[in-house]
Amino acid sequence: MLAYPQLWEKPQKGMNFMANRQYKDTVFRKFFNHERTIAELYQAIRPEDDVRAEDITITTLDDVFLGQQKNDLSFLWKDQSVVLVEHQSSINPNMPYRLLIYSALVMLASFADSKALYGTKLVKIPAPHFYVLYIGNDMEKDEDTLKLSAAFKETGADLELVCHVLNITYKEHRGILERCRPLWEYSFFVHRIDEEKKRGRTLDEAILAAITYCIAHNIMRKFLETHREEVLKMFALKWDAEEEKKVLRAEGVEEGFERGRAEGKAEGKAEGKAEGKAEGRIEGRTEGTVAAARSLMETLHCTKEKAMELLKIPADLQPKVLALL
Repeated sequence: MLAYPQLWEKPQKGMNFMANRQYKDTVFRKFFNHERTIAELYQAIRPEDDVRAEDITITTLDDVFLGQQKNDLSFLWKDQSVVLVEHQSSINPNMPYRLLIYSALVMLASFADSKALYGTKLVKIPAPHFYVLYIGNDMEKDEDTLKLSAAFKETGADLELVCHVLNITYKEHRGILERCRPLWEYSFFVHRIDEEKKRGRTLDEAILAAITYCIAHNIMRKFLETHREEVLKMFALKWDAEEEKKVLRAEGVEEGFERGRAEGKAEGKAEGKAEGKAEGRIEGRTEGTVAAARSLMETLHCTKEKAMELLKIPADLQPKVLALL
């Protein structure tokens, strides 16, 4: 384990950095967006193959989904495999669906002549592979899988997508980190921020301290020295812990509805009153709906009314939701 000396730069006057929940993803995307580091990463994922930088062609997508989301990393390997990699700091069961859309866009972009798809000859395409690199506290296993079929309302569908989830949370003797130095450095950098926060620093102070420490100990050194100000900006997007929790709840408004129904049932049973049951249901539905509407308003820059329209909020909830927005 590396030692932790007292290396920290006090923020300049007027610097008020607050980190967005996507800060790890953004730094990850920039740090690994190079043929050499991609080759080292893919070699760690597939140690049985001989992966070289000259065999990598970057196909990463920009401005997906109304410009609000970006594919973290995609590349062709030897023109025989198309690999899509996403980095997450929370477990997202919708990743197979997102990766399905990303992969379709990458595949379409790879065809020089789309008319060939309507010809009589078989068009050979690269074999797709999907990976999510996870950093966080919600995954104990080193590896797991997510399947698109888990989202289908009907069993026995004719389409499947398997996403391999790899745990890259910093830990001594974690195999994939030991096989890839850049991945170990990135994982340690995020770990160092968490350690600085545990020592009582604010998030902005922790980010600055981690950058200083890693540069001094030759961890992501060239990247941090070259892109220091840019990294600070990436980490410094306004987002506090409470807002993060709200958006995580709002990622599925149905979850809020279901929680409301459950709370309503529990309260109704405890009090033995029908009004308790209804009150709990409405409160839970309202909480989830308001959070979802706020998320849509921020993400799509739309009005309250448009967010309510997109969410198809029931008429009985609309006045209360509008009053809370």
